Amino acid sequence: MEDNRTYLPPEWNNEERMRVLLGPMPQTQDIVARNARLTFWSAAIHLWCKRTNKLVFTLQETLAAFRRGTQVPLCIPEVLVHMNSTAEVLPISELPLGEQSQESWLRWGQRIFVATPARFTWNKFKKIVGVSNVEGTTYVDRVMLQEMCDQVIKRYWESAAKNYPVNLPVALPHLYHRINECIGSADNLHLIVETLAYQEQAATTVHNGTTYVKFLMPGDTSKPDITMADLAEINLLCALEQVQDNINNINAEITEQQNNAKSSLQSGSKVQALSCLRKKRRLEKSLSKQLGALENVSNCLQQLQETRINKQILHAFKTGMQAIRDSFANDISAEGVANTMDELQEVLEECKDINSVLATGVMEEDVDDSSLQEELDQLMSTDQKSLTHHDELIKSMSGLTLPDVPQSNPLSSLNAQPSSPTVKATP
Repeated sequence: MEDNRTYLPPEWNNEERMRVLLGPMPQTQDIVARNARLTFWSAAIHLWCKRTNKLVFTLQETLAAFRRGTQVPLCIPEVLVHMNSTAEVLPISELPLGEQSQESWLRWGQRIFVATPARFTWNKFKKIVGVSNVEGTTYVDRVMLQEMCDQVIKRYWESAAKNYPVNLPVALPHLYHRINECIGSADNLHLIVETLAYQEQAATTVHNGTTYVKFLMPGDTSKPDITMADLAEINLLCALEQVQDNINNINAEITEQQNNAKSSLQSGSKVQALSCLRKKRRLEKSLSKQLGALENVSNCLQQLQETRINKQILHAFKTGMQAIRDSFANDISAEGVANTMDELQEVLEECKDINSVLATGVMEEDVDDSSLQEELDQLMSTDQKSLTHHDELIKSMSGLTLPDVPQSNPLSSLNAQPSSPTVKATP
């Protein structure tokens, strides 16, 4: 029976090879075999996580994923311990998540000089004595996690302008609906967002029971921040959407009550028709109020967005002013400009002197002018003779005439047959 698991390595169909790989880990003395086994299963686990979009897994899930008939890889526990020691995978409890809070110097010293060395020493001790809690540990593939983090940021900014306002916090359910094909489950998205928050590439907050995330803009280095203006704009957008839904529902109910009134009149129930019309009238009053609320929410949202745009413009002005001030601060003053102009004038004078020297040319040797005059007269006489000969040739050719163009074809006479001579009879 064909195996449809796409993450399986190419050696999976090799019976002899897999019988060795599924066996227990070789002894410590056989370093080559141990390294080969660790390399094979580490690559297989990474490929399994990538093909199935699986960030979090346990030992039992790993054994089930690589079960081959009744055989399971017996060396997987030691492989996970090795991958943990190289930080390829980490227990989810040790994974740094969430935004980093400002800690005091005392707390920083305790974390650096006490907590971290103690944890490192304990892990080394467990490895030496052979004690590990692999069976009860939930691991996270750090390589796959970082790849998914980069993919989420890339996909978000590719579709941000089309699906939601740029640089505005987005709800996690909305974000998951847009990029679920590249991250798998919603739990993966929560893990990715918390990791990005720890890396200061995103900021998160819980607002009205929904988690919102704001990503770092491309090219920006400062940590993103969710402000009260962002939350207010989110509230207005939610209110605007809710009012629009209410208006659509009321319009549908008004149409339904109007149709019911017509049906009641056709069936002869005048009282029922009047009741439907009263409901329709109440719905129309409610619709008028909802339209007023829609107008108010739209105006407030527009003013808030204009305020945010004005704030960005003001920030741009401040940045430009600071850039101009910094540029003038670097030796750009009245005295500095005067010194620069003096230096420039000196350089221009040096260039002028150099150009004047180059313009004098190279001194030539004295040449006898009389010999030059004789050579010039000889050239002129030669040119005069050539000109006279040319004029005589033109005069001799002017007397020549060409025959007139014939009016008929000269060859036509050749086609005519000669007539027979007439013989006169003698008397």
